[in-house]
Amino acid sequence: MVSNFERILVEIRQGADQMPEDRKLDSEAAVKLIMEIVDLEDQNRIKAIHGINQKIKGMIKNATTMDNSGEGN
Repeated sequence: MVSNFERILVEIRQGADQMPEDRKLDSEAAVKLIMEIVDLEDQNRIKAIHGINQKIKGMIKNATTMDNSGEGN
């Protein structure tokens, strides 16, 4: 099974290699740049998921506290 990382890497290399000579980027430089962008996107996604998880835990804690104090009934 091919990972998303490997699939993206192959697609970027193929695209960079197909560029006209006068506009050609070094395929390795292009790959590194794109993969850095992908990595940053993954980091942002992880931070967002962590933030959502913390909010949900806070909401559950607040709901539990209200139920235990009788305010939620």
